[in-house]
Amino acid sequence: MFLAVGHDGLRMISQRGDAWGKPQLGKEGETFRAAAFGNGRFVTVGSYGGDNVLASSKDGEKWELGERKGEYKDYFRGLAFGNGTFLALGGEPGTVGNARPFVALSKDGVTWDENARIEGKYVLRRAAYGNSTWVAVGDRGRIAASADGKTWKDAEGTAPIDTLIDVTFGNGLFVGVGLHGLRRTSTDGAKWSEPVRGNEGEHLNSVVFTGKQFVAIGAGATYFSVNGKDWRRVPNQNAPTFATYGDNVFAGTSWRGRLLRSTDAVKWVDMHKSEHPVEAITFGR
Repeated sequence: MFLAVGHDGLRMISQRGDAWGKPQLGKEGETFRAAAFGNGRFVTVGSYGGDNVLASSKDGEKWELGERKGEYKDYFRGLAFGNGTFLALGGEPGTVGNARPFVALSKDGVTWDENARIEGKYVLRRAAYGNSTWVAVGDRGRIAASADGKTWKDAEGTAPIDTLIDVTFGNGLFVGVGLHGLRRTSTDGAKWSEPVRGNEGEHLNSVVFTGKQFVAIGAGATYFSVNGKDWRRVPNQNAPTFATYGDNVFAGTSWRGRLLRSTDAVKWVDMHKSEHPVEAITFGR
């Protein structure tokens, strides 16, 4: 099923991305910003006031809720699952010079390790796991890799103009996408291919691996590639700003509270309009 999360503690599930169930809500002002599935659980993280909020569920309906102090600065911004572990990414993105990035790890989304400060100045926001390595992308062109999710090393030679918005793993390869059709690949997260760009303004906001090919979804076009190097560009319609994939269905979200569905990642159809803005969507079995 698909899980959508967002403002006022929104959590909502759908079997096929077409009909969405009754939303579950939390506190007014409580926002879940990222979600992932693993170890038989949906997990989502976000913030409320100066603190972080966390939630974990086996079925998308009954939730175990938790909180973690953020002191109005240490906020979770991203979440990923790999190697049997949930990885939460955070920091102070509004801080000039050093956003004090950190990570936290959990097996079930209920019990978490203490926040661990990591090297680097800028926040990491999205991550993927493969080849026994975590790879994460973040602000101002930052790309970093880690073997254990705790000790991170930045890739060399990156620049703000090459900022990657999303990253995924498949067929032994990491693929990152970003602004103006940007695409790059790596096997280890340390050495990356030269940037390949698309059309101006064609920002690629999401990339997924379907098991057969990489699909990068952006504003105005969707790019397809089997090997991460040779890409086919197809103009899209009504594309979301964030998307995921599961059971031959693409599901996505766009401001404000729109939930969309596609079977080809090119033609997108509005399926539901939430009263509460949706921040992220994920798929799990």
